[in-house]
Amino acid sequence: MHTFEFFRPPDRAAAIAAAAKATTAQQGAEVRFLGGGTTLIDLMKLRVETPERVLDINRLALGTIENTPDGGLKIGATVRNSDLAFHPHVHRDYSVLSQAILSGASAQIRNMATVAGNLLQRTRCAYFRGTCAPTWGACTTSPA
Repeated sequence: MHTFEFFRPPDRAAAIAAAAKATTAQQGAEVRFLGGGTTLIDLMKLRVETPERVLDINRLALGTIENTPDGGLKIGATVRNSDLAFHPHVHRDYSVLSQAILSGASAQIRNMATVAGNLLQRTRCAYFRGTCAPTWGACTTSPA
């Protein structure tokens, strides 16, 4: 695995300031957030992602599910997929979301994976997990 700095920002402002130092948020970014880590760690092991700095946001207050005044939900970035799927309001009023989460991964993954990680993860297709430029037939999914 590529050497990187592991940083636990003390608050949201510090996390944002640290992330703002990256020149891009796309593949190859120097800074990556760690929530559940179910995809990021795998990609780092394959050297598909080689960030210089990993920001662990698990201790920040981002793991809440709150009802909004208009009847919607505010879902924090580090809410675990299992917690969202089994939340009473989600289960009752957003049953399709609950069912989709429950059918999308094993219980072990759902217990680790975060909502933000799910939204931001790289495509799981082997073609897109390769370490090369996206050209048909020229990609490798193994480390260089």
